[in-house]
Amino acid sequence: MQTKSALIVLAALLIAPTAALCQGSIREQQQQACEDDAYRLCPDEIPDEARVAQCMARQKSKLSPACRAWFSSPRRR
Repeated sequence: MQTKSALIVLAALLIAPTAALCQGSIREQQQQACEDDAYRLCPDEIPDEARVAQCMARQKSKLSPACRAWFSSPRRR
């Protein structure tokens, strides 16, 4: 029983950093795709990320194609 518990804990410890790295990578991809649009369309909202996201969502038709894809895909947010 202890061995099974130890394996579960070990698996969790190995998965957590991987998930964090994936999130970091996704965040970097989103930032790369949308940073120019944020500065162009929503400069008054920076640095508040939530306000920038709301502003950009309101102006979705003006976003670059790469950034618009991030706002169109629910699995990426």
